[in-house]
Amino acid sequence: METITLRYNSNNLQAKKALDNLLSLGIFTAQKEKTQPMKSFSEKRKKLDKELDKYLIDLSGFKFNRDEANNYE
Repeated sequence: METITLRYNSNNLQAKKALDNLLSLGIFTAQKEKTQPMKSFSEKRKKLDKELDKYLIDLSGFKFNRDEANNYE
């Protein structure tokens, strides 16, 4: 037995009719899988912050020296 996964807009009437026609033949069976709900922005941000924590550099003692930055020699 082979498995085919179809992604479609569940609000599309033509897609629903096409799937109903295929299922009505009796040679195909439908198996619904739950899709993971979309994560909120804050959850995505927390995950990203956690992953990037190891790349943080402490710049609390950094002082920008404009004269040194403009020295092109």
